[in-house]
Amino acid sequence: MAKKTETKAKVKKNYDYANYNESNPAPRDPSIRYSDEELEEFKAVIIDARDEALDELSMLKDRIDDLNESDNAEESMIYSMHMGDQGSEAQEKEKTYAQIHRINEYIKKLDDALSRINEKTYGICRVCGILIAKQRLLAVPITTLSASYKIRKECPIDGIDKIEARNV
Repeated sequence: MAKKTETKAKVKKNYDYANYNESNPAPRDPSIRYSDEELEEFKAVIIDARDEALDELSMLKDRIDDLNESDNAEESMIYSMHMGDQGSEAQEKEKTYAQIHRINEYIKKLDDALSRINEKTYGICRVCGILIAKQRLLAVPITTLSASYKIRKECPIDGIDKIEARNV
C-alpha cells in the first residue's frame, strides 16, 4: 500500500505542469474530493447563481424585443429618427446582444459545474489535482483552477490552495 501511494506521489511530483493542456491533465487522486454535504452546499450556491443569470437573461431578451419593436414602429413613422439616435440605438442593441452571449456562456459554465458536482469532481483544480479553496468556490462557483495556480501559474508544493493577499 505504501508503494502505491509513493508511486502516485512520484508521478504527480514529476508531472510537467507547465505543459498542461486538456489532453494532458494532471493525474488525479480519486480520494481527494469535497464531502457530499459540502457538494450540496456548493450546488445550492450554483443553483442560486443560475436562477439569477436566467432572470437577467430573460430581462435582456425583453430589452431586445423592446428595441426591435421600437425599430418597427419608427419605420412606419413619416419622419425618421435623427441619425445620432439611430446610432445610439444600434449600439444599445449590440451591447445587449453581447450581454446575452456573456450570460449564456456563464449559464453553460454553471451547468458544467453542476455536472462536476454530480460526478463528485467539483472543486478539484484541473491542473494541480488539489482541492480548490472553499472561499474561492463560493466566490467564483464556475472556477476550475486553484487560486494558487491562477495567480502564480504553479501548483502549491504542499498541495494546499491558499488565497493570500498580494503585496502591492
